[in-house]
Amino acid sequence: MAKPNWGLKRTCLSCGERFYDMKRDPIVCPTCEAVLDPLALVRPRRARAAAAASQAKAKAKAKAASEAQELSNQAALIGDDELEVDADNLDLGNDDEDLIADNDGLEVDAEISEALENVKEDK
Repeated sequence: MAKPNWGLKRTCLSCGERFYDMKRDPIVCPTCEAVLDPLALVRPRRARAAAAASQAKAKAKAKAASEAQELSNQAALIGDDELEVDADNLDLGNDDEDLIADNDGLEVDAEISEALENVKEDK
């Protein structure tokens, strides 16, 4: 029978070795020297995964904030004059010439289809 001053018999979560905790805090496995968290057996695994996910989101937000700060610093170094956009020379791709060229192409296609119909009728 175990002596009461040896404490509770524990099982290491890392290596699976069984040992007495000797009433120490923190509980350390004598074989692999891993620190045993007694609440890890009681906590649901989802909570641990959710905590890891929230930490990952926090890291991503911090990274995005640092990148935004870096971009604003670069913009301040460049100056406001180079960041202005000339609206008059901005090409939006809505040229009327392109629309006219498309209409001309349709007329040519109609002429070709009429010519093909005439060829078929002559045969």
